[in-house]
Amino acid sequence: MACSALLASAALAQPALQDAPLDLAAALQRAVQSNPRIGSARADVSARLGDARQAGLWDNPSLEAEMEDFGGDRGGIGDGDLTVAVRQTVPLGGDRRRAREAAEAWAGVETAQLNAEIASLLGDAATAFVDARAAQETARVRAELQDLAETAASAIRQRVEAGRSSPIDLDRADILAATAGIEAASALTEARRAGLALAAIWGGAPAGEVAPPSVLVNNPELSALTPEAMMRRNPDLAVAQQTSRARSEEIARERAEAIPDLTVGAGIRRYGSDNETAYLAMVEMPIPVIDRNQGRIAAAAARETGARLDEEALRRQLLARHAAAYRRWSDAQQRHAALSESVLPAAQNAFSRASLAYREGALQLLDLLDVQRTYFDTRIQAIEARAELARAAIELDVLFGAPRLKQLAGIAGAEANP
Repeated sequence: MACSALLASAALAQPALQDAPLDLAAALQRAVQSNPRIGSARADVSARLGDARQAGLWDNPSLEAEMEDFGGDRGGIGDGDLTVAVRQTVPLGGDRRRAREAAEAWAGVETAQLNAEIASLLGDAATAFVDARAAQETARVRAELQDLAETAASAIRQRVEAGRSSPIDLDRADILAATAGIEAASALTEARRAGLALAAIWGGAPAGEVAPPSVLVNNPELSALTPEAMMRRNPDLAVAQQTSRARSEEIARERAEAIPDLTVGAGIRRYGSDNETAYLAMVEMPIPVIDRNQGRIAAAAARETGARLDEEALRRQLLARHAAAYRRWSDAQQRHAALSESVLPAAQNAFSRASLAYREGALQLLDLLDVQRTYFDTRIQAIEARAELARAAIELDVLFGAPRLKQLAGIAGAEANP
């Protein structure tokens, strides 16, 4: 088993040794905590909230000072007329409030996009984790098969040299050993690639051994996998719904903009010639006879219509995606159950009986190798079936907002929706 141990250790060799295998929860936490996409999305939310605060503020009051009728024949500055006034623009149509609500609605869009980004990232990380685990398991099985094939070829070579077996048997054994070696090397390369792909999600060093993602194979509650439940929880649809709401708020904002603002002012005037003072009051308001903001209102209404249509189109796409994902999960579940409960135990029993028959002299070594290869191929099929079931479960979970993955990653609702 020296060759098997060498290949297995090479498949798991990493720059830094770890005491325990990397589990799925730790991988998901690394992905969320260090991925720049999530940090960028959180910054976008903060920016939108800042826009909302700014949009709701009134204009600053203005201070006006004017000196007139001084100099020339009237004498110095003291003979001039001085006016000091303060002006303030008052939004009559509530456009500042509407602007703030529209900006807050767009902040809601960014928050929904952040939630969708987290769900997508968790799905990518979990899928990469499953791929890495399956690749490592496959590499181990391939290495074990190569070791057994090489041992059998060596035994047949000794029998041929002793004249107890045909050289044809040795040729067949060498072919089986060479094929097993090629497949073992390919599986080792795939395990290394899958490990690098997983580490690339958090931008760190590749993990060592990957633990089984058994929690993903556990069947979710079937009553919770309905299309209606998916529509209520899908993060992409939440983005579309929030976008439609923001577009509606933009219509209200543009309609409020059509109502002109009122500018009021008050001040005092000093007449330099006779040293008298008087108070001032002023009111200014544009007359909306030409510009009633009709163009922007029409544009906002068209954008709102487009957002509603995009939302409806997404609903139909999600129904198709849900049906395909549910069927994939159901098929993967049936295949995994058949392999793990029936096919793999039968192949293992056949291998055990063939090994006993060979030891008793009732079976040729090459026949034993054929049974052995069937058993190992079945083990690899079971590994892939378990991985496919986990991938299908991940796809369904992401469609529903990734609640299981978020729970594993320790992400609460408030954290996903700041």
